[in-house]
Amino acid sequence: MNPHSLRMRHRVLLVPALLAFMALIAAPASASTVIPLTLEQMEALASDIIVGTVQSTKAGWSKDRRLIETRVKIRVDQSVKGKGKGGKLITVVVAGGVVGEIGMRQSGAAVFTPGERVLLLAEPKGPSELRPVGLFQGKMAIKHDAARGIDVVTPPGPAWGADGEPVQPGIMPKGAPPALPLKEVLRRLGTTP
Repeated sequence: MNPHSLRMRHRVLLVPALLAFMALIAAPASASTVIPLTLEQMEALASDIIVGTVQSTKAGWSKDRRLIETRVKIRVDQSVKGKGKGGKLITVVVAGGVVGEIGMRQSGAAVFTPGERVLLLAEPKGPSELRPVGLFQGKMAIKHDAARGIDVVTPPGPAWGADGEPVQPGIMPKGAPPALPLKEVLRRLGTTP
């Protein structure tokens, strides 16, 4: 066999192998598609809804050592739905984090910072851990509005419309949702602070 035929044969074998490899790399990207959820949809999906304060975050390898996950400890200030009791610590797991010099990030994953207050709508991730409903959408920051003297909640997604009113499932609201009083959001979730 001449050298030219041998090179052509290698190219014919290399192209399908390269295409298969590229398909494997691209496949996980579809797993991070985020479907916009309303507050009512998240409430229906959530096993636990809490108002809490982030105590700590710690990244580590998953049990199968294929992914980096961050375990977030949150002190429950108020349980709206689920098993959380006031003062109890719960563990929330989100994909991504940094271990040593290796980092991993999942598009759409919630990010928690120690000391921040959150309204968390969560679902089970294993027997004793939770994860935010709808990736980042289930974690809403609570800030104190000093001018009004109240706590307000800002959703990271279209949980409610730009006018603060509930939105219909499947209809994307125009504009960013405003911060709403925490009491109002809790009322919509069927409770009061």
